[in-house]
Amino acid sequence: MQAPVDILNIMWGGGSAFVSVHKVHRDVLRFAEPGAVVGSLLLQGGEAQPLAEIGEVSRLELSSARIKGRGLAALRRWFDRRRLAGWLAARQPRLVLLDGIGVAAYVLPLLAALSSARVIVLFHGHRRLRPHQIRLLQSFPSERLDLVAVSATLASDLERQIGRSVAGVRIALEPASLRASLRARDEALRTLGLPEVKEGRVIGGVGRLVKEKGFALLIEAAAGWLRGHPEDRLVIVGQGPQREELAKLAQALGVAAQVYLPGHVADAPSLYQAFDLLCIPSSQEGLGLVLPEAVIAGVPVLATDLPVFREQLNGDFGLLALDQQSWEAALNHYLSSDLGALAKTQCAGLDPERAWARFCEFYRGLLR
Repeated sequence: MQAPVDILNIMWGGGSAFVSVHKVHRDVLRFAEPGAVVGSLLLQGGEAQPLAEIGEVSRLELSSARIKGRGLAALRRWFDRRRLAGWLAARQPRLVLLDGIGVAAYVLPLLAALSSARVIVLFHGHRRLRPHQIRLLQSFPSERLDLVAVSATLASDLERQIGRSVAGVRIALEPASLRASLRARDEALRTLGLPEVKEGRVIGGVGRLVKEKGFALLIEAAAGWLRGHPEDRLVIVGQGPQREELAKLAQALGVAAQVYLPGHVADAPSLYQAFDLLCIPSSQEGLGLVLPEAVIAGVPVLATDLPVFREQLNGDFGLLALDQQSWEAALNHYLSSDLGALAKTQCAGLDPERAWARFCEFYRGLLR
């Protein structure tokens, strides 16, 4: 990306772990004025296909040690940041979108010299800001800085910490496009490696296989139901360090033949029709995109009772305490009753068309 850009989007890196955040930034940047030149910069490397849909993607190929480390890494960081400052000055963006406080801490001091550039910091998840991060945000000229959070709940938390206004606009998805992308159930099952499922129900989970996503709790809670219903399956789509541990847990509980861990699956949101029920047992969530994706697809959801999910659903429909007993009881109840009723209630609470209209209006105005 050698030529100047109008809007520059700066993020940590690429790959499957960042796909959801890339999609959100892509959707936001699509509201740029017609003819605006948009580009993205990844501080690290990796694939970033969603961002490539709206402009050229550049990469600095920096390691985490060079970005955050001490000693010799800190010396390298000084040269890296000097090089980045020159890179930014050559492109002269009028608007810079920064992915959260980590990217802001690295880049925002360099943007102070670009007096014509306005900056947006987009926060995706709850975290306790450090004193130097708060000072950085407070000291940057307020007329050039917008702080935005992906939910009103997150915005309120950040305002208390920073002492500056934070706009909270719930992340929304374009319902018509998502519904149009859905594959038929048989095709979705084949893609997930489950062509033999004809009569049984499929319980789904989608996310990185890490502890905070709670998939071990889901397997433990679902094991009793699966043993009593050998025709049913549990499919957890995603990749991560817990994959082997989750497979061993299913084996120990005697349900290995009914638990599928297909790994990362491209375009997973198109496969929701494979699921009769989607489960999100996370202990924490920032964006929480899986819930609205499933609800828009017409799939009922059970999820941990987290503020981001309450805000999305405008209530507690299908939200549970984070303990095995609550999840066992909910699975037994909902899988034995009318799942369609839960899906309709959740769709009414999410109100995806209205949520998308508010999202469009806010970001169209923000990027002007």
